[in-house]
Amino acid sequence: MTTRKVTILGEIWEMIEGTEAEFPGLKDCDGYTDSSIRRMVIDDMTKAAGDTTAKADMEAYKQQVMRHECVHAFLEESGLSSSSAGVAHWAENEEMVDWIAIQAPKICKAFVDLGIM
Repeated sequence: MTTRKVTILGEIWEMIEGTEAEFPGLKDCDGYTDSSIRRMVIDDMTKAAGDTTAKADMEAYKQQVMRHECVHAFLEESGLSSSSAGVAHWAENEEMVDWIAIQAPKICKAFVDLGIM
């Protein structure tokens, strides 16, 4: 089990990599966010070892899952997850969160390349 601490909008969150045996909430997902205790739990992906149907680059995938859960944490801390302005919980929409998590490295690179970050 690996634990990291990160400050998200002024609040300390922990990100834990573990197994389904340690965190039963991983049963049907590769990660989840528990805003009540400011914790992101990420599957350590050891269950995929030797699985021929698993993604070829599990480390890259795990990083994507980590970014995904961080996006949830940012939306939670900003108040957007509980107040989506009457629009059917857009701030908890998995497709939108995935888009941000997948595109974030490209967005950050563009900002760095432009010297604006």
